[in-house]
Amino acid sequence: MFQKRRAEMPARPRLVTPLFFLITCSTFAYFVSVGSLIPILPRYATGPLAGGDASVGVIIGAFAVAAVVLRPFVGRISDRRGRRILMVGGAGIVAASTAGYVFADSLAELVALRALTGAGEAGFYVGAATVINDIAPDERRGEALSFFSLALFAGLAVGPVIGETVLGEQSFAAVWLVSAASAALAAVFGLWVTDTRPEIEPSNKGIPLIHPAGLLPGAALGTIICGLAGFDSFVPLYALDLGLGGSRLVFVVFSAVVLLIRSFGARLPDLLGRQRMASAGLTCTALGLTLIGV
Repeated sequence: MFQKRRAEMPARPRLVTPLFFLITCSTFAYFVSVGSLIPILPRYATGPLAGGDASVGVIIGAFAVAAVVLRPFVGRISDRRGRRILMVGGAGIVAASTAGYVFADSLAELVALRALTGAGEAGFYVGAATVINDIAPDERRGEALSFFSLALFAGLAVGPVIGETVLGEQSFAAVWLVSAASAALAAVFGLWVTDTRPEIEPSNKGIPLIHPAGLLPGAALGTIICGLAGFDSFVPLYALDLGLGGSRLVFVVFSAVVLLIRSFGARLPDLLGRQRMASAGLTCTALGLTLIGV
């Protein structure tokens, strides 16, 4: 009886396809690149560049502002030119600009290069996330995005370990080059991505650049980004003040918790509702950042 009912149940649409796997590989390589810089840039700003806390904020902020401001424009480009060109071009820009850190001898030069890196980030992430959204079955979209984000946070877990290890064994310049190589690998993966843009280019006439329905969720996401930007900026320096010898363990623990929740709770947004899960996540983030500051 049970087998008969099971046979009558409609098969769930396949989620993990070769294209899905390729996107996650590219995303992992890209965020290894990003993660390897997180614990190193604050130390470079306050060390060789002889800057203060404000300089750390400017360096991190230049990347974030460029990425956030450009994403709405990049989204429209993805519909006109395709997703793959954004992934390859974005990761390529990140690779080239990060390699350029080797020649940055002043705060102004590094800030300019960080802004360029942020522009590449906008292209790569929008391209990769849009492909995932395009290929995910409607009833498994939340699950697809959760699994896609596993590659993101796995990269952010591995990256700081690589960055601090390379710095301990080599130099700041070596970190920049290793990070650039990882971004270049992401671009190579992107070359094999099948484009999923609409066959008919959507008309943008009368459609605002930022949809009104996205304002409130975007504002909520912005608050998290601001909080985590401060976390990424100053935890590497605070860890040294505490005598930890580095912040890699902090970022590994952070990413490991995210990976566990995303792995075992991938279906929760589809089952319990996206708004409810987003509210719970915002609350936990606020509590965590508050406790760190106490």
